[in-house]
Amino acid sequence: MKELSTENLNLLPDASKLKNICKSISALEAIICPEWEYRYYSYQKDWSETEEFCEMRNGQGDQMLIVFSENGTCINGFAHESEMNGWKNVAIEEKKSFFEKILGSNKENKMELTQVIRTGVVDELPEVFNEFIFGEPVKSIGTTFCIWQNKTDMDWKTGKINLPKDEYKDGSSHLLNLLDGKPLTYKNWAEEYYEEEFEDRELKLELVEKIFNGIEITKDLVKEINPELTNFDKLKSDLDEIGYENQL
Repeated sequence: MKELSTENLNLLPDASKLKNICKSISALEAIICPEWEYRYYSYQKDWSETEEFCEMRNGQGDQMLIVFSENGTCINGFAHESEMNGWKNVAIEEKKSFFEKILGSNKENKMELTQVIRTGVVDELPEVFNEFIFGEPVKSIGTTFCIWQNKTDMDWKTGKINLPKDEYKDGSSHLLNLLDGKPLTYKNWAEEYYEEEFEDRELKLELVEKIFNGIEITKDLVKEINPELTNFDKLKSDLDEIGYENQL
């Protein structure tokens, strides 16, 4: 069975559906894991005046950042185990004085950790996404795969890349797996990832389906998903930041 990846972009939902999926997952994360720093997914509907932003991080060095803008949508993924990691120490060229050039210099070359992005990954990237991909925080995180869709595009696009021959490749199949839009995919993943929370109870599929369908979140629904949650003011603030309808 084919997996969602840069090689199977037809399995990635369109930008509008993708935005709703990201918000739904982030809302579920906020309910299941009240501590923001331990969540796998988060979402900011007001990242800038014209952009919304989703972040995925697994705490082990992998991150995926998605920007939804008036110009289109761009996905940056960094999988640290991929051969396409590309981070290396590069010597920084310093200007030498006239005498240093003639007499030589005993100064040690300063080194800087820099990522060399694999040829093809961003070579065809539309200019409207340059600030996102080459600016912060993406610049400091790194890039092993990049997917984009201009507002006029019908399909998702990626560069022409010679992927590594190993099974892991650019890491996209691992980082994109929750974005297939299937509630069952999230349920199975969450019960494993948050195993302590679900040690004595099940994350009911019908509850996940309700969130994926955009139902308004109420206290009763929250209690069904996470009976231990008590700080509803904090949760309301989180859901408002995500832009998910709620009545808390």
